[in-house]
Amino acid sequence: MSSGSRSCLTASVADSLRSACARDLDFAGRIVSGRHAISKAIVDGCDLDAMWRESDPEKRLPGRYRRHQAVTDERFGFTVVVLLWEPGAVTPIHDHDTWCVFGLLEGTLEVTNYQVLADEADKPLLVKEWSRELLREGLTGDNRAADTEVHRVRNVGERRAISLHVYGSDLTRRKPFAGRGVRVEGKAMCQAFLDQPVY
Repeated sequence: MSSGSRSCLTASVADSLRSACARDLDFAGRIVSGRHAISKAIVDGCDLDAMWRESDPEKRLPGRYRRHQAVTDERFGFTVVVLLWEPGAVTPIHDHDTWCVFGLLEGTLEVTNYQVLADEADKPLLVKEWSRELLREGLTGDNRAADTEVHRVRNVGERRAISLHVYGSDLTRRKPFAGRGVRVEGKAMCQAFLDQPVY
C-alpha cells in the first residue's frame, strides 16, 4: 500500500482523541485515550505525512531538534506534535504541566527524569537526576508518574529519531517553571544546565 492511500498519522490520532475527549475524562483517562490513539494509528498502518518528516537535507541541523505542531484542537484543548531529532539533539530540562503521551516512531531516545528538591517562586527550580530510560522504536510513554514530569530528552542514536506527542494544552503559550530556570544538584557549573528551559 502506498503512503498516499493511507490515512495521515497525525489526523488519525487527533480524530481518535476527539472521540475520547467528547466523554468526561479525568487526567488518567486522557492519558489512556492518548496511548490508545497513537497505538491504534500505528497498528492501522497510518503514515506520517511527508510534510512533517521534512527530509530536505538543508533543513537538518546537526545536534538539533525541531517541533511541528501538526494539530491544535481548540475545542478539547489538546495538540498533536511531531518532533524530529537529529543525532545528539537534546532538549533543555522542562516540564509540561499537563497530560502528555508520546510514541517513538523511529530511532532511539534517552529520557532523563529529575526529582524536584526545592520549588520556591522567586528562585530557579532545584532538581536532581532521578532515573534514565532508553526508548526504542515502537514504544509509547506518558507522564502519569510524578517523577517523570520534569525531564530532558536526547537522541542517543546515530540516525534521526521521530516521535509523536499529544499534549493536553498548547505548550507554546507557556514557559516551563514560570521562566524561573532550573538548577541541577551537583551540576551548577555545568554549561549544559545553565540555559533557561524553553519548550
